[in-house]
Amino acid sequence: MNENSKAIANTEQCNKIGEILKQTDIRPEFYKREFLNFEADRETKLKVYFLSAAICHQTHNLHNSVLNLYGWDFMEYAFIQMSKERNLILNPGYTSICKSFDIKQFLQSVFSSDGNPDNCTLDRLDERTEMLMEISTVVKKKYNGQISNLIDSSEGNIINKGNGLYEVLSEFKAFSDPLKKKITFFIKLAVDGGVLRIRDVENIIPIMDYHMQRVLLRMGCVEIKNKNLRNILLNRNRQISDAEIRNACIDAVRIIANTSGHGILKMNDFFWPLGRSCCNETTLCHDKHCTKNPCTFYSMVNISSHENCIFEKYCKGAQDENYRKMWEPIVETHYY
Repeated sequence: MNENSKAIANTEQCNKIGEILKQTDIRPEFYKREFLNFEADRETKLKVYFLSAAICHQTHNLHNSVLNLYGWDFMEYAFIQMSKERNLILNPGYTSICKSFDIKQFLQSVFSSDGNPDNCTLDRLDERTEMLMEISTVVKKKYNGQISNLIDSSEGNIINKGNGLYEVLSEFKAFSDPLKKKITFFIKLAVDGGVLRIRDVENIIPIMDYHMQRVLLRMGCVEIKNKNLRNILLNRNRQISDAEIRNACIDAVRIIANTSGHGILKMNDFFWPLGRSCCNETTLCHDKHCTKNPCTFYSMVNISSHENCIFEKYCKGAQDENYRKMWEPIVETHYY
């Protein structure tokens, strides 16, 4: 942690938030959802987790109005349907010989409420198509068309003399984020889904997306020391890079995890739904309702009631409008 940085983790505040998390946990049924427990062989499950994580970034506009599914929830549903239908798009050998137009059209159909490509809500389609094609081509050429061969080459290690998951998967454009958000997200899905075990958990970098950054900034777990940067966040102006803020947020999550006693991967299950529902355009502490209905946080976190935010006692944003108005960095990225 560099005290001269524009953004730094507030250790005292992180410890307070960690103490709250020490008293709660994730609902067991969250880990029993279909996406983590669908009937399929290990290779199929790895394909579903790997490919969904690969194209899951900047899903602000993604929704299925018929099923009331938004963002990642729609992504889970779509990939489950692909698995049930044994869709060839999950087969790297097949996808590698497809034309980009065909893959793009498939994505448009799958990610629409009625199967009509014209009603697709998944954007950045050319980018996502390119990512799927690159993965499929490499997996076919180097790993006999099997995602499991790619994953197992790491021997369950994140760092492994150039062969760890962080090292090998970073070669793909979809997973090229230097802070490894998508790789770690895939690892979490595969671990929760029972198809991967990690030997060097100490090397895990916390998952960090825009929802989590917003929450940590509002809570005061990350402090912005630069006035210009603070104004950029308050005014929701676009930035070239958010690396310094993301690194400070990662430092904060490590502290919170250590204090709370929960694992690094579980931090995502607390802060992502909080930012998605309770601490978004509206805040539960101030507006007394959530952005999402039903609330994602309440559905995931084992709390008895939802009238007040469980962090309200210590959250700086609950008491101070200057913190509550903080917004995540707005950047052009496929990292998260």
